[in-house]
Amino acid sequence: MAREALEEYLEAVGAEIRWRRARRPLLRELSDHIADQAAAFQAQGLEEGPALERAVAEMGDPAAVGRDLDRLHRPQNRWSLALGVLFLLLAGLLLQHLSARFLQDSEADYYFRRQGFGVLLSVGVLAGLWFSDCTLLLRRRRMAPAALGLLLAACLAGGIALPWLRARTLVTYLALLMPVPYAALLCRLQGRGGGAVLLCGLGALTLTLPAFVFLATSAGIVAAGTMLLVLGAAAGLGWFSGRRGKALLLAWGPALALGALLLLRSPGFLLRLQVFLHPEGDPLGTGFQYLALRAGELLLPGEFYGNACDYFLAFLAQALGRWVYPAAAGLLLLSAGLLLRRAARLQSRAGKLLALSALLPLLLQAGLYLLFNLGWSPLGPLSLPFLSYGMGYLAVNAALVGVLLSVFRMDRLLRDGPATDPARPRPDHWDLPLGRGTLSIQYRRGT
Repeated sequence: MAREALEEYLEAVGAEIRWRRARRPLLRELSDHIADQAAAFQAQGLEEGPALERAVAEMGDPAAVGRDLDRLHRPQNRWSLALGVLFLLLAGLLLQHLSARFLQDSEADYYFRRQGFGVLLSVGVLAGLWFSDCTLLLRRRRMAPAALGLLLAACLAGGIALPWLRARTLVTYLALLMPVPYAALLCRLQGRGGGAVLLCGLGALTLTLPAFVFLATSAGIVAAGTMLLVLGAAAGLGWFSGRRGKALLLAWGPALALGALLLLRSPGFLLRLQVFLHPEGDPLGTGFQYLALRAGELLLPGEFYGNACDYFLAFLAQALGRWVYPAAAGLLLLSAGLLLRRAARLQSRAGKLLALSALLPLLLQAGLYLLFNLGWSPLGPLSLPFLSYGMGYLAVNAALVGVLLSVFRMDRLLRDGPATDPARPRPDHWDLPLGRGTLSIQYRRGT
């Protein structure tokens, strides 16, 4: 009888919740809280059946509770961000077409069609992840470590089976995706001590080792840097036990020391650093790229070594003027500020960490690209998100934005920490997030 009353109550509450994706987790959470209250009544001496009936009765009118839950839990679609990305995709498609014509490339039409297909693919990837359930990464214990394991295994397998250039490209793409499952795994370590923090810091470097091995150094630094920044944010948010300063030191100290050692033992990076610091003495003659970019001299595309797409901003500045650089830097800083502010306003700390893991690779790529085009980066650029040529980069960056939009959308359903333990009673109240505060449902005490 008591179980039937609970099922009827939950059914009545669920009838008021219009967002289907929210209905199941909310009813499960409500059922857990009723079980907590029933356990408290049992501890006071009531039998199981009467305790459950009393707990259901004290929750209040099911229609009113359902309406409150429906009002609190609506999908938060950030259409402005999605439209901004779509605008960048179309602008990049147009600019790539114009630049191909300017470079008088005989295969301009082929590249334009390929980029157009990449835009369509990216829109599909973005939409698919946007309307997916990002909370699965937090609720399913094995999903985050399984995703990290698959990405790492794909890096190693691709690096061994593919030719070097293709292996490097594949490892680059996969490395940029690693921070998201890493952050999800981090979210399951709430309350752990310094040992877990230290392992997470070293794990950020371990996961990106294939990128350094296959000379995808820029991707490795962006991915490892993102993971360490997310770990530092977790320490700053008090995610781990103990003092926050100690957690931050354990997160960054050993990892940064080991990362510096890896870079200093990399012949390719040391050679590039030497050229960056002393471009005039480069014996291979490629240092002129740094000198020309720093001086802002007009150069013909054929004078550059490497992919001309890496110098997209430089070509644009040569055509329109040097004001392109401060304008690009201003837009990057403005976008970073707005998006980071929006991520900081997420209600759950787990949501903030997931949002950072998807947002930071985009911002770091853009910053690295800008510095390289100014001649002030010893690292090669990856992409100017959504403007650079390349189907792979378009798809990866679209996936990151899709995850970010999904986190924003599912913000009301994200919870910190593990699921409630029914054996642990919560006899007094139930707090729900509401705007910048909380809605507290007080249990009525029957006699």
